[in-house]
Amino acid sequence: MQEPFKAKNIEAAFESIDKTTFFDELVDSVSRLKVYGAVLQRSIARESCMTSMYVKEGVYSSRMEGTKSSLESSLEKVALEDESDKDVNEVRNYAAATRYGREYLIRVGEFSEEMLLEMHRILLSGNVHKTTDQVGCYRTEQNFIQNEKSKEVTFVPPEAKYVKPLMDNLIAFMNKPESSERNLVNVAVIHEQFETIHPFADGNGRVGRMLIPLFLFKEREIERPWLFLSEAIGKEKFRYYKMLNDVRTNNAWNEWIKFFLGIVDKQCVKYEQNVLKIEELYKVCLKKLSDISSSRLLKQVFECFFKTPILNSRKIERETGLSNTSVNRMLDKLVENNIVFADSKKRGNVYYFYDLIELL
Repeated sequence: MQEPFKAKNIEAAFESIDKTTFFDELVDSVSRLKVYGAVLQRSIARESCMTSMYVKEGVYSSRMEGTKSSLESSLEKVALEDESDKDVNEVRNYAAATRYGREYLIRVGEFSEEMLLEMHRILLSGNVHKTTDQVGCYRTEQNFIQNEKSKEVTFVPPEAKYVKPLMDNLIAFMNKPESSERNLVNVAVIHEQFETIHPFADGNGRVGRMLIPLFLFKEREIERPWLFLSEAIGKEKFRYYKMLNDVRTNNAWNEWIKFFLGIVDKQCVKYEQNVLKIEELYKVCLKKLSDISSSRLLKQVFECFFKTPILNSRKIERETGLSNTSVNRMLDKLVENNIVFADSKKRGNVYYFYDLIELL
């Protein structure tokens, strides 16, 4: 097996960075991020769709680690509070850990070891796939990364004894980035450094991807930590892994940063378009609702589907405080008018808002 990698503190990376090699990508991604942020800030999707977006990010991030759940099945089982499926539990935990990180930064204002360890504990809690009992703590043994198919070892992270000092250095940098680079460059370096340290026995990829929007949120580059990159990264998964490895073997920081900025640009374009389409869908549906009924209860029940597009009546009752009778009467109206669709069960129907699912 290879020797464990001898990682340097994060500041050493900036000695090798030449921004002229990725200047165009940096300009494009910075401007695209600002446009996406502005569109999101004034949109109905700013709050209403974020539960679903957290689930979607969890699906794509967990899929990179080998889980096979789809967005629709994950949304369905989250709605039904079904905890029997390990893949879906991983998705649910991913969303919960990301929300915890956001709430921690709002409350405390900076990253800490406590925050990262708790995010890890949440991610691997309960009935999920995991390869270790070391949950909510840094690893104490050597780990390694191997090719999924050939099982060839492709990277051996630093020895366990170096994990805490390297993570202390990384956390200090995340709290006070001592570099002259833009924060999109800083976060590209932060992500690579975290994945190189590989501080946990399991779950490193997912925690590392959570830290991207959380860092940009802390630095006020985005109003909320809703820059979800796992979908775009997953489409170029093997390129992503090779770019990370090339930094370790060839000091290829500029190539990695250029790739990372391209991912940010692509995903901002996609989400900007999605937000605008979701806004338009909301307006069309409100017009349809007003033609059906003037009841505020109908709008109240319908808006629950903009938070989670797959629901049952019990969850809507809890969300709205309405009676079972009122909720079911409004659901019947939504079904009759082909806005949401019910499954074929006689009792305990699950309702699907397919128009929104298609846009997520």
